[in-house]
Amino acid sequence: MTYRRIVNYLVLALIVAQIALVLVSWLVTAAWPELPMHSLLSSGGIRWLFASITQNLLTPVLVWLMFGCMAYGVLRESGLLSLRRPYTFRQRSALRFVAVEILLFVVVLLLLTLTPHAPLLSVTGELFPSSFSDGLVPFVCLALVVMAVTFGLATGRFSSLGSVVEALTKGFSKGASLWLLYILAAEFFASLRYFLGT
Repeated sequence: MTYRRIVNYLVLALIVAQIALVLVSWLVTAAWPELPMHSLLSSGGIRWLFASITQNLLTPVLVWLMFGCMAYGVLRESGLLSLRRPYTFRQRSALRFVAVEILLFVVVLLLLTLTPHAPLLSVTGELFPSSFSDGLVPFVCLALVVMAVTFGLATGRFSSLGSVVEALTKGFSKGASLWLLYILAAEFFASLRYFLGT
C-alpha cells in the first residue's frame, strides 16, 4: 500500500470518527443525562465546536510539524538525502563542514544540559520535563536546516538566497497531507475530550 493511499484511508477514518463521535455524544447524553458528558450537538457543544477550533489546533505538535516540514524540504533540496558514493570533491568538502556543525551542535547541547546549574534543566535538575525537552524537536530541526543549507551552498545546489528560501518552503507542500491529518486528528481528540468532560 502506497503512502498516498494510507493517508487517504486515515483521512477518511478521521472524518468518519468525527461524525460518529458527534452522533454518539448526542445519543449518550440523551439516553443518560446524569452522566458528566457533553453533547456536541447541544447548543453548548455547537458553540464549543465553533469557538474552540483554533485553540484545539494550537499544540506543540503543530510547531513540530512546521519545523519538520521545513527541515525535510531543505534536506531534500540540498541533496543530503540523495547523497550517493563516490562523493565529488565538493561533496566531501561540504560533508566536512556538516561534520563540524554536528560536533558544534552536540557540544552546545551538552554544555547547556550537563554542566552544573545548566540553563536547559528544570528547576529540580531534570531533563524531562524541562526547557530541554520542550525545545528538543525544534532544536534538532533547526540544526538539520543549518547543516542542509551549508551542504547546499558548499556543493552549489543553492546558488542564491532565493534558492535557500525556496528550499525552506518546499517541505510544506511535500507535507501537505500531514497538515490535513493533523487538523482532523487534533479536532477529533479535542472533541473526544469535550464529550468525556475532561
